[in-house]
Amino acid sequence: MPTYFEKGKLIAEKGEARIYEWEGVRYLEIGKGHTLWTYSKEIEAYKDQIGNKPKWNCLEIGLGLGVSSEYILSLPNVNSLTTIEINKDVIDLYEEYRKFWPPKHKVLHGSGRDYLISTDQKFDFIFLDFYYLIDEDSVEEIIDYIELCKRVLDKYGEIVVWIDPFSDDEFIERIMTAIKEVHKRIRT
Repeated sequence: MPTYFEKGKLIAEKGEARIYEWEGVRYLEIGKGHTLWTYSKEIEAYKDQIGNKPKWNCLEIGLGLGVSSEYILSLPNVNSLTTIEINKDVIDLYEEYRKFWPPKHKVLHGSGRDYLISTDQKFDFIFLDFYYLIDEDSVEEIIDYIELCKRVLDKYGEIVVWIDPFSDDEFIERIMTAIKEVHKRIRT
């Protein structure tokens, strides 16, 4: 079966994870034939959604190409970033492609849900970055993650969820309401 990025040049591969370059843009494909993908030009969307909210100790669920990680780490008030990635091939690929880890970036292999349930660490910023398009099936799972974040979010911390611009407005509103509720509960 041909890959979705068959016109691109394969530049790195580990297991089921591959990075392609096509017309100057990097793409991550996981699985055969477009199971999941992300691309390097998403940086502008990350900047718009994340803004300057990341401060001090940050948590990110989902690594992808590391585009959001690099953006978060570039902000002046970020002391550390812990990224949880469920797919070991993605971590290995990122490590090979990047060649080094910035000292303040710790990437852990595992389930974001399990990490949120088991860690005792508190975070000042949490970025949930693991969905492409939010749909009826995924919105409840995202809201569940937002609820789990409240136990590890510092009192004045911020949660941001990656919102694909093609997601339904109703789903986006439900997610934004869930975030506001968690922020309200931890601050009172």
